[in-house]
Amino acid sequence: MPIHSSRLEKMTDSELLRTRFCDLPLRLRGSVIEQRAKSVFDELNARGIRVRPAIWIAEEWYNPDEVVGFAIPFYLLHPRLVRLERKIMLEAEGLSLNEAMSILRHETGHAVDEAFELHELREYKQVFGSAQRPYPKEYIADSDSRDFVQHLHAWYAQSHPVEDFAETFAVWLKSQRSWRRKYRDWPALEKLITVDSWMRDRRNAAPKIRPRRIANELKYSTRTLGEHYDEKRQFYSIDAEDEFDGELERIFRGNGRRRRGQATAASLLESNRALLRQRTSRSLGVPAYVVDQVLRQLVHRARFLKLIQARPKAETLKRVSQLVLQATIAILQNKPRLPL
Repeated sequence: MPIHSSRLEKMTDSELLRTRFCDLPLRLRGSVIEQRAKSVFDELNARGIRVRPAIWIAEEWYNPDEVVGFAIPFYLLHPRLVRLERKIMLEAEGLSLNEAMSILRHETGHAVDEAFELHELREYKQVFGSAQRPYPKEYIADSDSRDFVQHLHAWYAQSHPVEDFAETFAVWLKSQRSWRRKYRDWPALEKLITVDSWMRDRRNAAPKIRPRRIANELKYSTRTLGEHYDEKRQFYSIDAEDEFDGELERIFRGNGRRRRGQATAASLLESNRALLRQRTSRSLGVPAYVVDQVLRQLVHRARFLKLIQARPKAETLKRVSQLVLQATIAILQNKPRLPL
């Protein structure tokens, strides 16, 4: 049965995980994230783009095909759900102002694409590629490529032509002055100029498809939060569990015998987990929970191999930090993000 907002604040994690989505007391109207979405839509209006995307509550950020609108994740609608998201996934994506605005501009790009059916243009296929191309189960991103703008993490523009457009649009929408300066020597500038031209041509034009909400909003979902998080955590798991054994053995010693005062590799990784996670997450601009999956696997393998810290701590942490960075990049290149 539906839960009152005051009751939600007092619920334990286990109680929340047994709760169905349809029983959560969530309201988009008046929320912080709705106000931030309106700010992005006002940016559209200031550019003369007469599109006001529909928004609704769902499990994740996403934009359905042929819909001028996008979903807002449920946890952004209540502080208690933010705390649960952070505990299970280590962060709440879209909570901070900068991150929320970046995602909202990206999703708005999808909505504008649908509103004007830009993906049907011949030039769209020439500049970004075919929107009909199947989404890859995995993609290998080139972190040094200048053919794509850099907006969301994991080099998401490289995953698919539609995402390339949405990322380019988001950069264009944020500020014309900054993108011209930042990308002036990049091949990606052609994409930004193309988007700028398309949007100028559509100033004050009526969209071909009107905004609408979709029927499967969260208030109709009988899935539990536990089912949601089990699926989400499984998505970000690492499949090749012994992939980084060689690198671990080069950093640590593997005979399992340690002198007094020596730490095990697993304990060193565990005790410095927050530092390594933060350092890697900031360096790559990726969610903390992605890095944490790498760290979980490294701790598991270090314990299985009975590795010992043999070098000075500072040197060991430097080498471990490089390994975590390389391992995270490898995982990102072989596992796409959840759809945005």
